[in-house]
Amino acid sequence: LECHDNANYVFPARFPTLRRHFSRHPPHLTMSIDLQFQPVHALTGGAILGVATVGKLLLSGRVLGISGSFKGTLTEGDLSPWRFAFLGGLVASGMLDAAWDPAQVAEPLPGMARIITAGLLVGAGTGMGNGCTSGHGICGNSRFSVRSMAYTVTFMAAGAAAATLFDTNAALGVNSAHSALNDLVIPAADVMTKYAGIVAASAAAFLGIGAASKALAKKNDDESTAAHKTLSLVAEALAGLVFGVGLTVSGMRRAAKVSGFLSATATSFDPSLMLVMGGAMAVAIPGFAVAKNKPKPACERKFSIPNNKTIDKKLMTGGLLFGAGWGLAGLCPGPAIVSAAARPSAALLAWLGAVAVGMWGQHKIVK
Repeated sequence: LECHDNANYVFPARFPTLRRHFSRHPPHLTMSIDLQFQPVHALTGGAILGVATVGKLLLSGRVLGISGSFKGTLTEGDLSPWRFAFLGGLVASGMLDAAWDPAQVAEPLPGMARIITAGLLVGAGTGMGNGCTSGHGICGNSRFSVRSMAYTVTFMAAGAAAATLFDTNAALGVNSAHSALNDLVIPAADVMTKYAGIVAASAAAFLGIGAASKALAKKNDDESTAAHKTLSLVAEALAGLVFGVGLTVSGMRRAAKVSGFLSATATSFDPSLMLVMGGAMAVAIPGFAVAKNKPKPACERKFSIPNNKTIDKKLMTGGLLFGAGWGLAGLCPGPAIVSAAARPSAALLAWLGAVAVGMWGQHKIVK
């Protein structure tokens, strides 16, 4: 496979194995990706995603949904500051990762026609289904929403079908003959210590905002103040930042890693995504249970948790479209935003643009 100089995906240099398979032969970049099974990265990254989810929920009262945050501004003209704070945090996480690890290696993405098609499908699908892997996959399933469970099963099945039928592994340069399960990687002790530090520091930051909010409420007879609104925006930005870090640590920013999971019949099958979801839900499930017993979040007047229980044609069609687009390119809104911030490329920006067009078109056409 050939990847041109405007390679489309950022892959951190701290994972050395990929770099051994990456060589420069101007004017092309040749890459063969041997996937590895990295359960500790997956579980730890998932736990970081869970911390971001719970922190946002208990402080601002909002469910963490990336496509929903984007869609509200695009299709409904909702310019609420919290949306920009959260999405800004995601962007900041990519920029910080690029600054921290400037020697990042670019993995290939599919050709432009496939990228745009995938983006349109993801945009239309997440618009119809009101969510993606974060809003439904993590948050919805963690609060045991049958609607989210149905949507998740649908987009997972559609993603696997698309990745298998259209050979997404080949489009992304993944060596389908290499067994990821037989290539187990456990990080060194110092790396595991750093990851534990990220989890602890993230949780401590959210707890600090909560403590500050509680002190303000006590000082103002439990009344919400302008300072609470400021703390809520800080919590939103922190949630975006921490969630972006979790995507990087878990490896879910890598389209190749996603394709490795969705291409379940290939020898290269990589179950890491299941561990990421499991790690996130292990933190988020008790977080939603705590929220259920609270009268209001720390920084806002009420919780904003979806209560729609309807499983209809629109939801299921959205799941099929989103899953198909996800499977064609291995990209989801959150990872794409973080990666585009870390190292913008024509393909990533085209995909995000196509997602926006798909959301807008769905909003105009499907009622």
